[in-house]
Amino acid sequence: MMTDLIDVLDEAGLRTGEVLPRTEIHRLGKRHRAVRIYLFNARNELLLQRRASTVDHAPNVFSISVVGHVNAGEYSALTVRRELAEELGVDAAHRPIDFLFSYYQEAILNDTYIDRQFNDIYMLRADLDLADFHVDSREVAEVKFVPFVEFLAMLEDASSVMARVYGQECRDLVYFMEKSGAG
Repeated sequence: MMTDLIDVLDEAGLRTGEVLPRTEIHRLGKRHRAVRIYLFNARNELLLQRRASTVDHAPNVFSISVVGHVNAGEYSALTVRRELAEELGVDAAHRPIDFLFSYYQEAILNDTYIDRQFNDIYMLRADLDLADFHVDSREVAEVKFVPFVEFLAMLEDASSVMARVYGQECRDLVYFMEKSGAG
């Protein structure tokens, strides 16, 4: 497996010129950029993925549709399309994907996984069914669609097997959902 190389960013989110492997970025707690994609079907249900047991961050829990790091030299709009193809088998070349907002988040998961990242949040609306996805089983154990309100309830429920890191961004996501009439 090829090592993912990631650009180290400064406090403003700009490249410093330093490039490190993904494991080193997290071990050293260096700032970097990631994308998060919320994929909604024609029924306004959100696609969730259960992360594989072998991943190094939040194994066996549900996550949003797609999450991925921006590789060195890449920009986030390209990462979104690459990650949709890699994790879900979705060709997004001609699909309109909306950029919603960015924000910075820090989380210390353990001594060797310090996450300091700028998150670029995207939304994709597509008439897709579960049969349309071809997941990478090294990263994704399963996918399912849930109504958006159920997703929000999962974030609030301490007993839920939902990764908690999405609660912060959901305030703004709810705003965009209401503004579009889908919330």
